[in-house]
Amino acid sequence: MLQNIPQMDYEIRLVKQLLSIRFLRPFNGKLATSRAISDDTYGFVTEDSLCREWLLSIYKSYSFYEGFETMEDCLSYIYSTNYDNELYRVIKFNDQYYAVVYENSQHQQVIGKDISYYAKNNLFLCSKRPPSNLMVRDRSKSSAIPLIYYELKAFDPTIAIYKLISNHHAGYIEVSFDEDIEYAVLLGVTFKDVWYRCDTPHAIAHNRAILNLYFMKGHNLTLFGKYSKAIAINPFQRLIYLQKGRIEPFQMDVEDFRNQQRLLPYREVRRFQEFIRTRPVDLI
Repeated sequence: MLQNIPQMDYEIRLVKQLLSIRFLRPFNGKLATSRAISDDTYGFVTEDSLCREWLLSIYKSYSFYEGFETMEDCLSYIYSTNYDNELYRVIKFNDQYYAVVYENSQHQQVIGKDISYYAKNNLFLCSKRPPSNLMVRDRSKSSAIPLIYYELKAFDPTIAIYKLISNHHAGYIEVSFDEDIEYAVLLGVTFKDVWYRCDTPHAIAHNRAILNLYFMKGHNLTLFGKYSKAIAINPFQRLIYLQKGRIEPFQMDVEDFRNQQRLLPYREVRRFQEFIRTRPVDLI
């Protein structure tokens, strides 16, 4: 599934949305992000050139995959699993349907037509279908930074979330994004596929400012890349790009910045190599 609107139209639509929610704000006739965005997340206060560069990069940072063709197909998958149906939300995006579970950072799933994502051991893995024995850990769920939802909405203003209800005649109802926005953000994370350089002091500082829009500041993802001797990092897919073109998964607890990112031992890298979704690396 490809972007179905021209890039310029997408950017106009996105900027209007971000201005309306005050994620962006005018500053001396230019654009800047709001100082406080979500909890500990802060934007660019006065750096118009950085803000524009970030906005122009968003359209191409998405690589979509197909969802179920109908709601019935998506529900059929959900009913076939051994998880409580009410754990799921169904997201309609670009006339396709995705099943999403977001209990906490340790239990996440996004299921499309032929490809799925799931969290396991602080990795974000990919396969045709998630394993049936993923553990549901008792852990609180933190609030999601909403930016990715608005990036998706600029692609498809009709994006919708549905909750399964056993005693409803249709079996589901539409819910507001204020109630379940984290499910849309998680779906967007699986589409988001962008590499950030971390091999020079300028790249580390520059890309850290951009990544602070999406992750809590304490994660320090570009510094993690630097100390791992990486060329670039893709935190959405939890991948790192090393010398000689090696791409490896890394562990990260997105809800706890005190639990630092960690590279896997070589034997574990080989074990999980088939469960990562990679395309040609385009460095920012």
